[in-house]
Amino acid sequence: MRLSQPPTRPSTQSGLTLLEVLLAVSLLGILAYKGFAVLDSAADTTQASTSEVLVEERCQIVLERIARAVMSSSRESLAPAAEAPLSTEELTFQMHLGIENGEVIWSDPEKIALEQLENEAYWTRTPEAGPEQRVVLTHLVRPYLEGELPNGMDDNGNGLIDEKGLSFVVDRNAVHIRITLERVDGNGRLVTRTAQTTVTCRNPVPEVVP
Repeated sequence: MRLSQPPTRPSTQSGLTLLEVLLAVSLLGILAYKGFAVLDSAADTTQASTSEVLVEERCQIVLERIARAVMSSSRESLAPAAEAPLSTEELTFQMHLGIENGEVIWSDPEKIALEQLENEAYWTRTPEAGPEQRVVLTHLVRPYLEGELPNGMDDNGNGLIDEKGLSFVVDRNAVHIRITLERVDGNGRLVTRTAQTTVTCRNPVPEVVP
């Protein structure tokens, strides 16, 4: 006697079809791509912000060092004494150190200037004996101040014509100092920052009483 097999019930669980697998893989790929795209965008934004902060800080530090030096100088020693609408990218100055035997004692000549081909702002001191002493303040100086072009016009509306990336303007005892720094960040974007200040020379030449 042959026993009959119970009828087979259809399975409630079935494997994924090839199409379903491909769709799932494609969806994962899209999600992963979007995730990496978001990470890349965040990294680019962070890098750009970091570059901006670095250029801004460097610009302020260099300007402050220059301003302090000029502030401590004698107005009569400033050369050239360029007045608006002209400006100069270099300034030579001296500081008086006191009076000895009825004569003013001057410091060694010092100069802060722009080396345009190297985008370099530097500070030199020339002692009477020995070689010139030179300190580079930054290698990021823009050839011309932000917004300015070498065309004989005042392009950026500051009252100056063709001023360089580091510029000095003398107005009686005051010196107007402007500087623009510029660099390319890791994403190939140009980061430009400009700073300016006005200082007054605090060391007029004293009258020597015979």
